[in-house]
Amino acid sequence: MSQYFGPDLAFDLVKGLVAGGASLALQAVAPSIFRALKRIRARWLARKDARKAGHNDERLGGRLEWTKLAQEQEEKAKADVVPR
Repeated sequence: MSQYFGPDLAFDLVKGLVAGGASLALQAVAPSIFRALKRIRARWLARKDARKAGHNDERLGGRLEWTKLAQEQEEKAKADVVPR
């Protein structure tokens, strides 16, 4: 009788040991992975903010002058509108 379920039992035991070992390894590595992901995200956001700031900085060839011009034109257009 053991010849019928013995190989299946051994296979299931090995599967359980492999799954348990993988789970323990993941739990051991997870904190460092999350810290690394947080650092990558922080660097990416810092670069993104720096790029946005560069778009508005006229010293860096940004569009600050254009936005000022657009604001002045909007204010002028609002002043030209006569209320009824």
